[in-house]
Amino acid sequence: MNGSKGARIMRMLIIEDDENKRQQLELFLRNLLPQCVLVIRKSYNSGLRAIMGNEMYDLILLDMTMPTYDIGLDEDGGRPQHYAGRAILRQMKRHDIIAPVIVVTQFDVFGEGHDRMTRDELDTQLRQEHLKVYLGMVYYNAAVDGWKDELHAAILSVAYDKEGA
Repeated sequence: MNGSKGARIMRMLIIEDDENKRQQLELFLRNLLPQCVLVIRKSYNSGLRAIMGNEMYDLILLDMTMPTYDIGLDEDGGRPQHYAGRAILRQMKRHDIIAPVIVVTQFDVFGEGHDRMTRDELDTQLRQEHLKVYLGMVYYNAAVDGWKDELHAAILSVAYDKEGA
């Protein structure tokens, strides 16, 4: 993928509401794949619209917990959705949209009360429900670079699959 003759440019969608995490993901991706095209969305609704639109993505990096709407001057984002990423995956399945997805999260636990789930439990559920598209979950921690190695391996497997296609 690194500039090889005839290599296709990867189109990636990042759905992430946290500014710092989004910037770190962008910087990492631009260093890893300088020619990639990055499309950024910041909420459940804008992310889902991007996926349901006419554009095709080679990879989707998906946050799990995010606001319903993009936060702006006159918009507070609505109620945070603990499982917005899971809802997006379910909509993709419902509409038969096939694009590799990696969930990138900085949380160990999701939801509240009876709806509470650990990161490992959620990862297992997503693997079972979305076998065709779900590549796994990367735990993001701004203080440690381990997430970069995990994400690097997952992205390169997608990139090489695309080159071989």
